Amino acid sequence: MNGMLLAAGRGERMEPLSSLVAKPALEVLGSPLLASSLENLRRAGCAEIVVNLHRHPEQVEAAARNASGGRVLFSREPALLGGAGGVASARPLLGDGPVLVGNADVWGTLDLTAVASARDDGVATLAVLPHPDPTRWSSVVLDGGGRVREFLPPGAHGDEERFLFTGFQLLGREVVAALPAPPCEMVTVWNALRQAGRLRGAVVEGEWREAGTPSAYRELVVGSLAGTAWVHPDAIVEDGCSVVGSAVGAGCRVAAGAEITGCVVTAGARVDAGSTLRDCVIGGPVCLSRETIVGTLVVPGRRVPLR
Repeated sequence: MNGMLLAAGRGERMEPLSSLVAKPALEVLGSPLLASSLENLRRAGCAEIVVNLHRHPEQVEAAARNASGGRVLFSREPALLGGAGGVASARPLLGDGPVLVGNADVWGTLDLTAVASARDDGVATLAVLPHPDPTRWSSVVLDGGGRVREFLPPGAHGDEERFLFTGFQLLGREVVAALPAPPCEMVTVWNALRQAGRLRGAVVEGEWREAGTPSAYRELVVGSLAGTAWVHPDAIVEDGCSVVGSAVGAGCRVAAGAEITGCVVTAGARVDAGSTLRDCVIGGPVCLSRETIVGTLVVPGRRVPLR
């Protein structure tokens, strides 16, 4: 079994941060965001992993090489091919066996054994969790035999037991071979398989977080700190500053007299004396001095409220 990491999206929901750093390469306490999914694929038994590339391909490739823990191959997409199209385009690299597919914008430690062992050539099996919040994310509904009965949008009414798609799925050998020519989105393949009774769900265990937006990215990083501070070895945090429940990433600098609470400072940002930051994401070659900023994403030339 080989693996495929889908990392070729535009990152539109992460804008304007993704104009600076590709979403899969965003720093999460010293590792790129995609590192978690790569590790989940490795633990599940993938011999080789293919990563597709589109936006900021050099950033994503470097992040994947640094975090791979094994051999990693790349499938370049000058034009976006969609999730299913990306797998179809990478078939020469993936071989003719089943493919365990993961998304690059989730974080956590999942036991994917139940999915990786669901070997059926003509079936796709989604890794799902008991749903933590059906009002925030879409839901998967299974029938009594474990087949996917329907997908529900966030906030949909109903009494059915609901599951969350984790971003990981096993595509059987025949499913991979029959993928439509790109471009093609994964939902098109899912719908055809579901109608034929060949789309299943397997309940897995573990920790799962998403990082699709700047706000969710901040929540992921700050939530992982549990109120402590984290400073990258290549960052400079001067004596006399206050860093509480925040992460200061590689190449960043926080001067004496600055106060930072509940923030992510990344990609070489600088915070000078007199600045007070709370619940912010500060990224890139920006320099803040004697400012009070709350709940805002700050990148070169842009400031956007975090929602």
